[in-house]
Amino acid sequence: MNLYLTRAGRLRRQDNTLRFETVTLPPEEEYPEQETESGELDEKAAAAVNILPVESIEAVYVFGEITLNSRLINFLNSRKIPIHFFNWFGHHTGTLLPHAEQLSGDLVIRQAEAYRNPEERLIICRALLEATFHNIRSILLYYQRRKGGLEEAAETVEQLAGRLRECSTPEELMGVEGNVRRIYYQAWSVWLGDAGKPFKRVYHPPDNPLNALLSFLNSLLYTACVSELYRTALYPGISYLHTPQTRRFSLALDLVEPFKPLIVDRLLFRLWGCRMVGDRDFRRHSNGFLLTDEARRKILQEWDQELRRTIQCPALNRSVSYRQLLRLDCYKLVNHLLEGREYKPYRMKY
Repeated sequence: MNLYLTRAGRLRRQDNTLRFETVTLPPEEEYPEQETESGELDEKAAAAVNILPVESIEAVYVFGEITLNSRLINFLNSRKIPIHFFNWFGHHTGTLLPHAEQLSGDLVIRQAEAYRNPEERLIICRALLEATFHNIRSILLYYQRRKGGLEEAAETVEQLAGRLRECSTPEELMGVEGNVRRIYYQAWSVWLGDAGKPFKRVYHPPDNPLNALLSFLNSLLYTACVSELYRTALYPGISYLHTPQTRRFSLALDLVEPFKPLIVDRLLFRLWGCRMVGDRDFRRHSNGFLLTDEARRKILQEWDQELRRTIQCPALNRSVSYRQLLRLDCYKLVNHLLEGREYKPYRMKY
């Protein structure tokens, strides 16, 4: 499981486990830590102490104002536990990764060669988008059987998927992907009602609660993929569909594309459709919307359960969790780069 820290406090090592001290602060306080001259947390500020078993923690997500020290970082590194940091807006700002579990110079060279080879890069990009379009169309067909009125959208997505073979550059592929996303988002009103009518994806800042929720869930999926990439020998800075970036693990942006409809979108539909999250859970900030702290905690709980949800994997002949599916897709790319196996990202079945 993951450890999500949404409250202000201090995280530290206690023997061979973790100790988290929460603090209660007035709203006007900018920083939660109230330290004495010796650097220790003021006992008057401490509201609760939680002892957390480190053996069951796969990653730490920090959303609140947290103080930590090198002793804790060294301990988490020895346990191979990454720490993901989010700012007040819920945007991922950085990840503290332990020393890589696996290193492979050959694989990094093959990644770079595949990026430099236009034909090889197109093969990987097409495979990612074909799986993404398949999963989007599966969502549309699922709601077509339940609600109706989505035949045209599903057919259009299928037609656009056929155009992927005609594209000769990643930029052309991304242009087709933009058209598919536009059609897909327009169809959301069929099962989301007024909240999805009309829905247009807006990022910075999200212009409505639905966009704010979608951005937050996408950030969680991205960081989950970063954690899984760390456990492979793939270099996260070399990507194919997205242009390699200097401040983000762009390969994670590639690999999450087929999983957005499968994990993020379906969770969003359930949260909104079952009224677990609604307009009441957002607050206006500047010209955008932000999740309330309580809503964020509720969503994180549902998100963690979603990642642990299991499905049958025919290739392995056993059940695997969504988190394990992410890692399996990483290894599919490894096998493609090193052994020339056909790259087939995960496709959902409805």
